[in-house]
Amino acid sequence: MSSKLEKTTPAQNTKGSERKCFLDTTINHVCPSNCRGVLKENKWMANINQICIAKHKLREFVFGKNTFTTAITAFQQCQPQIIEEFASENDSTMDLIRYFLTICEPEEVKEIVESMSNELLFKILEVDYENFLNIKKTSSRVKGPINYFSMKSSRYWKNISQQKLCEMIVYLIKEKTMYTLAAQFLMILSPDIISQFNKYTNLNEDDERELFLALEDNIYNIPLISPKIYQHMLDIFKDNFEVFFILETMGALVKRRAEIDDITNSFIKYYKKSGQKFSIQWIYSELYGLEYELVMEVLSQLAESQYITTSEKVTLQALLKTGSLESLSDIKLEILNQ
Repeated sequence: MSSKLEKTTPAQNTKGSERKCFLDTTINHVCPSNCRGVLKENKWMANINQICIAKHKLREFVFGKNTFTTAITAFQQCQPQIIEEFASENDSTMDLIRYFLTICEPEEVKEIVESMSNELLFKILEVDYENFLNIKKTSSRVKGPINYFSMKSSRYWKNISQQKLCEMIVYLIKEKTMYTLAAQFLMILSPDIISQFNKYTNLNEDDERELFLALEDNIYNIPLISPKIYQHMLDIFKDNFEVFFILETMGALVKRRAEIDDITNSFIKYYKKSGQKFSIQWIYSELYGLEYELVMEVLSQLAESQYITTSEKVTLQALLKTGSLESLSDIKLEILNQ
């Protein structure tokens, strides 16, 4: 591929000949699966619009003159500059980019989203968030989406780097003054990032306070997601009696969540250090004697993170509840043989 790239010059538009890209694909051909990487590694290639025709492939699809397969490969393989230019042409081109982000697997668009400008991402977010609010309003009497990122159409955001998420929060606050939309991102930040939120965003306390308040009732979930931010939240809301009072009453809950997280993280740390799969006997010995409800939370976290299977979780729940193998006679041999 690289040798061909070095010897090939962009095909020019001439009368009687169809335009081709630097890899000889035409408007109606799918893009090679490694084209994005090849172009990224060869930054010396000057004018991307001369060597790549992905924008034209996408435009032809909007006009109904190209196949879906050709268009989506063009989207997946083209460079950030082309996506920016194409999406900015009109509402139809913007809608196509939004659509492709929705239907592609999150890992397929991770690099694409992270390379998009904050302004383009805001334009996409603005429309999608409005749709979310409308759905939430019409589904008030039935179970609707909990937050913007619980919608299937926005699932790709959960695969984006924490750095990019923090960047979007700051952009939405500083450039758009949209605290409500920015607050949605708090729900998908990792506990570690939330615990040092001001370090990663460099927001002042007034902005932080406004951001947390924009979560409305979900504000009280934040210290349960990341117990380490609890004291900081108490500090910044010390003059807001209502919020401070509710947060203060959550002290025991937050302490319990911190204990659960500490136990779970110690298990994960051991797993990563040893590289060995958890055995039922080892988990049992580590959790035996602890409060039953607490260890159930730990097991749930380990299962959600896929460190143990659902069947292992159920087995351990039953075993830890009784403290004896006798109640598990049907699976006793299986456990002992692991």
